[in-house]
Amino acid sequence: MKLVLFYISLFNVLTLNAQHSDIEKSIFEINSKIQNSEKNLQLKWMDSLVSIVKYKTELQYDSIVKQTINFALKLDSLELAGNHIADLIYYKNNITGKPEEGLKLYNKYIKTYEHMQNSYALTRFYLNVADSYYYLNDVDTAVKFYNKTIKYAQKYNKTRLEGFAHLYLGYTESDMGKFPEASKSLKTAIDIFTEVKDSFNILSSKNALSILYSKNAFFNEAEKERNEAIELAKQDNRNDHLISLYFNAATDYRKITDYKKQIAYLKTSLAYNAKSENEMYLKANILAELVIAYSENDSRNLAETHFKELKQIYLNNKSSRNRESYIFALKSLEFQKGNYPNALMYGKEYLTLRKQKRGYEEIMLAEKFIAKVYQATNNLQKANEHFVSYYTLKDSITSVQNTKTLAYYQTLYETEKQDRKIEAQNTNIELLNIENKNKTQQLTLGVISMLVLFACILFYRSYTNAKHREIVQQGFSQELIKTQERERTRISKDLHDSVGQQLVLLKWKTQSLKQPELSLLVQNTLEEVRHISRDLYPITLTKLGLTNSIQKLLFELDETTDLFVTLEIDDVNTRFDDVETLNFYRFIQESVSNVIKHANASTLFVNILKQKNGIKVLIRDNGNGFDIDDTITLNSLGLKTMTERINILKGRLSIKSKKNKGTAILVQIPT
Repeated sequence: MKLVLFYISLFNVLTLNAQHSDIEKSIFEINSKIQNSEKNLQLKWMDSLVSIVKYKTELQYDSIVKQTINFALKLDSLELAGNHIADLIYYKNNITGKPEEGLKLYNKYIKTYEHMQNSYALTRFYLNVADSYYYLNDVDTAVKFYNKTIKYAQKYNKTRLEGFAHLYLGYTESDMGKFPEASKSLKTAIDIFTEVKDSFNILSSKNALSILYSKNAFFNEAEKERNEAIELAKQDNRNDHLISLYFNAATDYRKITDYKKQIAYLKTSLAYNAKSENEMYLKANILAELVIAYSENDSRNLAETHFKELKQIYLNNKSSRNRESYIFALKSLEFQKGNYPNALMYGKEYLTLRKQKRGYEEIMLAEKFIAKVYQATNNLQKANEHFVSYYTLKDSITSVQNTKTLAYYQTLYETEKQDRKIEAQNTNIELLNIENKNKTQQLTLGVISMLVLFACILFYRSYTNAKHREIVQQGFSQELIKTQERERTRISKDLHDSVGQQLVLLKWKTQSLKQPELSLLVQNTLEEVRHISRDLYPITLTKLGLTNSIQKLLFELDETTDLFVTLEIDDVNTRFDDVETLNFYRFIQESVSNVIKHANASTLFVNILKQKNGIKVLIRDNGNGFDIDDTITLNSLGLKTMTERINILKGRLSIKSKKNKGTAILVQIPT
């Protein structure tokens, strides 16, 4: 009863905050299911509710997911609980910024994971726990957990998660001054993300590697990695990556005292930042660097202009991040003006702020700045103290051994890249040799070649004719389906607008004449006409839209059959025109109908995912399945109709099935 009351109160809150939104209806429907279902079904609907409010603080995600985890553990549903625990730790680390609560969850649920078979949830669990330690500056423990994540990812073949573990391990090792190790980790991450074609994280890894080279004065290597990343980012329109890439380029040019290029790259970074949805997140940082660049290069007016903009950002949002950028610029501006007491005060504050975070390079420069201020005021003793701190930190991190080892790994990396190029060239040479050999054989066997050519021409003509017939037949099938749907829609409207209205009038007349038997007969006939009309054209498409119509179809199926139905669907309302919407809905309807008629299944999983390059649909059941080589089954009217509907949407359909192993239908519809 406590569980039911919790969701009732939750729904009241959400209703107030979700007036007139699509989410309100879904929450209402799921809330009703939770209240009126048995325990196992309750868990299913609670899981659905979590997916709707996932990571949304304003929709009480924290409370809902905790209730769901506890209820799942109560029912021994470890796999479901494990996924949600991993999600919750990620939420604490990255959404609410409370990694200490992420570690509390780790300590609370670690024994649960000892009995878990879900390899994906287990790997993500250790990855997010490693992040918790990293955000809490316990970098040694973070490294242990990143390595543990790598071990599990390799064991369970979770390649992309392994890439994340290597990337984050590289960040951590770089912060610790372990540059050779960081270099290896980041290069491994690049190789993994290249293998899985994850361009976003290829950019992240290359950016991190270029920063690592820059820290060790490998400016040519840094520029090479960064330029490759910039080209890739431009191809994929990754403006957010371009902001940091150009900013880091400016940092390198400052280090080699090319201030003209430094300022040019900072301005480019600022221009890309203006296009970002999160413009204010990095703007203060970029402006601070511009203020310092202009003030150190005798452009006091420009420095003051940018500082005014920076100050206004800080006054509007006095976050610790903005405070740090504000103090960073102000200390240098005061120093250039000769206001040494103020410069010293702000310099010490900036050093304190940097020591609270990671980043040895920033701490080194803060120490050096304070030393310069003391030197300018002839306080040589204090200046020497901070210069000693600066050089001690620099020597401990940028040791000769570290630099030599990093150079070795860089040479090894470039050698491996060169070896891959040579291997590709050797392959091309081998192909050319084969081609020359074929030419010689063709000259020797000229007559045979002519005969083969003649046969190929005949075969090609036969093939093109067959292909043409196939295209014509496919066009005819698609046009037949479109005509059929148009006729269905017309008949549906005629039944609703003409026959339906006449039956309504007849019903009123029989009621006014007090003929109950005849009135009942008319009422039943009217309901039958409406039912036929709905079958001919699903009116919910017009009233609810495609996404909610599919949800309603599957919710009704779950209620009226013994199937355990799981639905995960993104909003696809705006993806199709009216004709395509109807064909997509019919495809889902026919797929589900086939499961009910033929599969004898107990569970049905429907996933409709909106991706960058289109829409992906997966429909899977655990029913009888069938022999995929059975041409009679594959050429059945139902499957051919489904295939033609997907062809109309310019998509691709594939079917995987085995007897007694269920059936999976995968559809990819491009944008």
